[in-house]
Amino acid sequence: MVRVTAGRRVVRAGRVGGGWCVAAISCAAAPAAASDAPGAATDPGAVREPGFVIETIAEGLIEPTAIEFAPDGRLFVAERDGTVRIVRDGRPLDPPFAAIEVFTPNENGLLGMAIDPDFERTGFIFVFATVSPTETQILRLREGRSADGRPSGVADDVHPIRDSLPTRGTFHSGGGLRFGPDGMLYFSIGDNLIAESAQDHSTLAGKISRIAPDGSTPADNPLRTPTGSPRAIYATGLRNVFRFCFAPDGRLFAMDVGSDGAGRREEINLIKPGANYGWPQVEGRQGLIRDPRFTDPIHDYHEGGAAPVGAVVYAGGSFPVEYDGNLLYLEYVLNRLYRLELSGDSVKRHSLFAELTGGPVDLTVGPHDGALYYCELASGTIRRIRPLVPRVQGATQDSDGGGGSEGGNAPAAVGLPLCGLGAAPALFAAPLLLLPIRRGRACRAVDPSAPNPR
Repeated sequence: MVRVTAGRRVVRAGRVGGGWCVAAISCAAAPAAASDAPGAATDPGAVREPGFVIETIAEGLIEPTAIEFAPDGRLFVAERDGTVRIVRDGRPLDPPFAAIEVFTPNENGLLGMAIDPDFERTGFIFVFATVSPTETQILRLREGRSADGRPSGVADDVHPIRDSLPTRGTFHSGGGLRFGPDGMLYFSIGDNLIAESAQDHSTLAGKISRIAPDGSTPADNPLRTPTGSPRAIYATGLRNVFRFCFAPDGRLFAMDVGSDGAGRREEINLIKPGANYGWPQVEGRQGLIRDPRFTDPIHDYHEGGAAPVGAVVYAGGSFPVEYDGNLLYLEYVLNRLYRLELSGDSVKRHSLFAELTGGPVDLTVGPHDGALYYCELASGTIRRIRPLVPRVQGATQDSDGGGGSEGGNAPAAVGLPLCGLGAAPALFAAPLLLLPIRRGRACRAVDPSAPNPR
């Protein structure tokens, strides 16, 4: 049974799980320990490209796995232990939006979150959660209303829209959850350590799937059962997609975490409906002998890390115009942010954008300032990257990067609070990442245009 505590309300659905505070995004390795790096207690990392600054927005969270902004500007944060919090004006609010009892050992827990595009009307937030060693669910949480009709900041209802999703309670649990521009809900499940599952249409393991917000299977999904009914499967042959993202033009990019050993390749895939990406028969781009059943990634790598995770296609905002249409993604193991410049569906250039800390896992763009926001699993911190000089109003993208904005302007960075970063008492042990529980929170509002005190 999943028990959801929303303020003082308790609603129940599903099954209960529990476990130690243990996380690992990749079986192959854990990120470099923040406490091993010089100055790790105060240093948020550094942007390699000039003209940007990293700022701390909130801290004291418990293994944040997913972040997303609501239309009203509130930042929702999913914590792996089952808590959903709201960060507003730089502060995590209490009571939490909801607290779901989840199964947390290994690569499990509350792993993904998506906000309804019609959130202002529905108040719906969807989460992807391991609820037992044998079951994952997608749950819909509804924000309550106060007596005067305003949003209450806590969930008053929970409803599983999809249950009995596959997991073995170990590794390769996936966790991606996003609304597509078509209004459908997409989610990713890893192969659950059974590589052959990625090619087996009888299971959703090793796949990206597509469902309606009520949990039903859309009639126009690309694959069919033997009796002709639509399957939830959207794409197959994937090992462990923890995160994926949509470009403004509707293209879907998935970050597939690679295997172990010399043949390991981390993949960035352009997902097409019904396509098969080859795992476990193929990993990375195929050589001279090609199997026409399988679609190659648009980019793959071995030396640059071991777990591509949160990603966005930058759609225009405060970043310089040359970033429009770029795919920016986090590398969990090496604490990095990469920049992938696209020319249509091809990669023009791949470069290191920033060296980060704390095990970054999820990435989004602030709707109010066009900055990049990301959460660190190990440190419990949310940070943002913004340009020191925001884009000149009216600038447009003239290159062929794909997906650039028309107007290309955004307001300058606003006065969000920055939080002092305390010590990062994390103990890392490959292949698992062992993390203590930290509850303290302390924030102070400052002018983000001033020099970063760290």
